Amino acid sequence: MKILSVDDNPQNRNIMEIALSKQHDIASSEGTEPILALMEQHQPQVVLMDILLSNGLTGYDLVEQITQSGEYDDCEIIFISALTSSEDKLTAYGYGGDDYIAKPVDFKELNEKLKRVELRITERNNLKEMYDVASTTAFTSMQQASELGELVSFFTDNLDVTDLDALFANVQQYFTNAGASCCVEFRVANQYHQFPKQTISELEKEILELGRRAKRIVPFSSNLLFNAPACSILVKGINAKDEGLLGRLRDNFAILLTIIESRMEFIEQQLEKATIRQQALNTLKSQLADDFSTINKLCSEQDKQVKILVNDLSQAIQSKMITLGLDEEQESELVGLVDETKEIVEETLVLSFTLEEKLQAITKRLKAVE
Repeated sequence: MKILSVDDNPQNRNIMEIALSKQHDIASSEGTEPILALMEQHQPQVVLMDILLSNGLTGYDLVEQITQSGEYDDCEIIFISALTSSEDKLTAYGYGGDDYIAKPVDFKELNEKLKRVELRITERNNLKEMYDVASTTAFTSMQQASELGELVSFFTDNLDVTDLDALFANVQQYFTNAGASCCVEFRVANQYHQFPKQTISELEKEILELGRRAKRIVPFSSNLLFNAPACSILVKGINAKDEGLLGRLRDNFAILLTIIESRMEFIEQQLEKATIRQQALNTLKSQLADDFSTINKLCSEQDKQVKILVNDLSQAIQSKMITLGLDEEQESELVGLVDETKEIVEETLVLSFTLEEKLQAITKRLKAVE
C-alpha cells in the first residue's frame, strides 16, 4: 500500500519509514513542499499527517487542500499528534480525517489501523468493480434490447412485402441503423437480383456470386459475407473493436439473414402462384379467342346460307307465279309475304353482326388482362 508520511521531525520520519517500509511503499515529507504536488507525485492511498508543523501551516491546512482539490477522495487520512483530547479528535475529523493516532506512536496500533484501511480500500475497489460490471451489464442489456427491437421491427415491417426493391430498402435501413452498409443478392425462381442496382461495384458483384457456394458466414477485414440458399448479404464497414459486441452483431446479422430467407420463400411462392395464374389466364384467353373465331365463322357461314336460301325461294316463287294461275290480288299477297320473309332474315343477320361485335369486344378485354 502506498503511504505518504508528513512530519516536521526528521527522527519521527525515519522511525516511521523503518517501521513501515517492509510492508508498505512509504514516502516522507517535512511538510514544506506543496502538498498537492506531493500527492500528484506519490499517489498515496494513505496519508499519515502530523498536526503541528513548523512551517506556519498545520496538518489541518494541508488536509483541507487535499480534500478541496476533489482529486483524492479515495485517499485515507490518519492524523498523528500529541494532542489527544476529544475536541482535537473531533476537529481532525471535521477537517477530513478518517482516523487518529496519538504520539508517541504505538506501531502495533498503527499497523492494525493500516490493516483496516487496506480492508476498506479492498472493499471499496470490489464495490467499484461490481458497480462497473453492473453498469457494463446494464448497458450491454440495453444495447441487446435495442438490437433485438430492430430485428423485431424489421420482421414486422416486412410481413406484407412482396417486392424485392422494397425488401432491399428495408435491409439497407437496418444496416444503416447498425452503423454499417450492405450489398445484397436475392435468388428467386432461378434468377439473381443484386442491390443496390445503381452503385454496386463489379468486385461486390463477384463476392455476392461467390456467396452462392460459400459457407454461411465468411469474415474478411472489417467486412462479413452472410450466405443462405435464397440470399447473400455483404456487410461493409463494421466498426466494432469490442469482441463481445462484434460477436453479438454477427449473431444479429445471422438472425436477420434467417428472417430474409423466410421472406424470400414467401415471395418465391407468390411469384410461382402469379406465374401459374398468368399461364392459366393466357391459356383461357387463347381458348376463348379460338372459340370466338369459330363462332364468328359459323355465324358468317350461316348468314350466307340463309341469304342464298331466301334468294332462291324468292326467285322460285316469282318464276312459278305465272303457272300457278293466281289472280292479281293473290300474287300481290304472295309477293308481300316473300318481302316480309326477307325483312325478317335481314333483322336476323343484324343480330349476327351484333353478336360478332360483342365477341370482338370480349376478345379485346381479354387481351388487356395481365
